Amino acid sequence: MENQNKMGVMPIPRLLIFMAYPMIFSFFVNVVYNVIDSLFVSHLADTSGIVNASDKAVTALSLAYPVQMLIIAFGVGIGVGVNANLSRHSGEGDHEMASRVSVFFSVADS
Repeated sequence: MENQNKMGVMPIPRLLIFMAYPMIFSFFVNVVYNVIDSLFVSHLADTSGIVNASDKAVTALSLAYPVQMLIIAFGVGIGVGVNANLSRHSGEGDHEMASRVSVFFSVADS
């Protein structure tokens, strides 16, 4: 059973839970990072003549977090789309097109 493809033999509900753990952990780490960052920044002292530095810093973090999430969502969307395209072409047996898709979206330097 270990040598078999999990996506072909595992029941779908169990497979979804199994495949979701890495994503859940990733988002949890991201949220914890932002909460700790906000707590750290909220304790900044007024330095360099900036009045209410901690308030301004927390406001900046509050504005940056949605932008960060949009960038992450865009990257995840591109990754899911490329993966679906590769899977479709590989499943059809069109390995040349799958290879072209993977080369087009690869991040390795040539």
